[in-house]
Amino acid sequence: MKKIMFPVMLILVLMAYAPAVNAALADSTVLSISLANYDPNPAIAGDTVDVRIGIQNIGGTTTNDLMLEIVPEYPFELVPGENAVQDVGIVQEYQADSTQNIKVVTYHMQINKNAPAGSYELKVKYYEQGSNEVTQKSLSLEVKSKESAEVIHIDQTMLVPGKQSSLKFTINNVGNAPLRDLTFSWANDDKIILPVGSDNTKYIRYIDIGNGTDLEYQVMADTNAQPGLYKLNLYLTYEDSMSNQTKTISTFAGVYVGGGTDFDVAFSDNTNGQMSFSVANIGSNPANSVSVVIPDQPGWSASGSNSVIIGNLNKGDYTVASFKLQSMISNMTSMTSQNRSFRNNTNFQGRSMQRQTNSSSDTLLIQIAYTDTRGERNVVEKYVKIGLQNIASADGQAGFQGRRGAAQQTSFLSNNMLYFLGITVLVGAVVVHRKYKSRKLLDPGFKMKDLFKHQKK
Repeated sequence: MKKIMFPVMLILVLMAYAPAVNAALADSTVLSISLANYDPNPAIAGDTVDVRIGIQNIGGTTTNDLMLEIVPEYPFELVPGENAVQDVGIVQEYQADSTQNIKVVTYHMQINKNAPAGSYELKVKYYEQGSNEVTQKSLSLEVKSKESAEVIHIDQTMLVPGKQSSLKFTINNVGNAPLRDLTFSWANDDKIILPVGSDNTKYIRYIDIGNGTDLEYQVMADTNAQPGLYKLNLYLTYEDSMSNQTKTISTFAGVYVGGGTDFDVAFSDNTNGQMSFSVANIGSNPANSVSVVIPDQPGWSASGSNSVIIGNLNKGDYTVASFKLQSMISNMTSMTSQNRSFRNNTNFQGRSMQRQTNSSSDTLLIQIAYTDTRGERNVVEKYVKIGLQNIASADGQAGFQGRRGAAQQTSFLSNNMLYFLGITVLVGAVVVHRKYKSRKLLDPGFKMKDLFKHQKK
């Protein structure tokens, strides 16, 4: 019984106060401020939104000169040229049941591009013009972050034909919402640049706001590729949570195929004091305007020009460059040869000289300057082992020509003297033999020693 009586008494009390409430509304202005709608819904960070505010007077007194003022706070901003205060004017009484007389005020707002997704309060104030009584109310708007991604970096801009290289793509999330389920791929229409060891597609599960990820490929350019800039088409797809559709980014980047090369240099020959070197292009690119230079270096000196221009060298080609060179080793060897007759008196000096000769380098530094396929000048340094025997051969062929001629002349004179001496001995022997025979005929007991005894007497 008590449970039934309580609701009945409550209804009776409300009915008793209803006339008083209606009388209060009839004698006052009661405004209802609400969010009519906003477009787009939800609002997009970084974009504009049209906010429509509805105004109703549910009281019994008309309001005159009503002013509505927006209070823009983060993430909301007024579009340039938009007024924060608008004059609503007259709002008729008793409009609660009549939608035709509702006042609607529209504001054009800008959403901060860095605003994360969420619900935000838009504050408005309303008052009658000239009145100090100001009422403030907050309206709730849903904001959604804009998803956006971009390929902003490729770490490799040049590929050498026939050489496997790493090619890394960096993908950044530049939007205000996480990215999920991304697919990245690239392609070269010319089929000059291809992936090695995998296909050209990679998948990314998640990239947070402001973060990025690296995708690395092993690639190779065709060994027969002509030097030049090649186009890579880049494709990135991901799910757009706002539209529930797949969004695709298509762009392109350039990768240069070509660049520098390498050389092999070897000692070739040594004739008449000139050392020859074979120079071969062992790289994957041609070399233009090739010059071979012997730089200043300890232990070596060049007679005449120290550089030779050999022109262009395609990959696999070789040529020969020759120089008149003299090494400290040959000079020391020459000095040692000239002083051989004094070895017994200069043993210590000889050992010192030998140590100096052995410690001298028989390796020559050669520089190769060339222009690569990009038009840049490069210098490659190579150390060439010549060998002590080749240096000694050069000394014998070029440094001791005068001494060799003197030695040949001395040998000629010595041979002639021996020849004349032999003839003299032979003639003397014949004369002695004839005398012996003639004496033997006269005296059968005559002996050879008797002939010499007779001569002594």
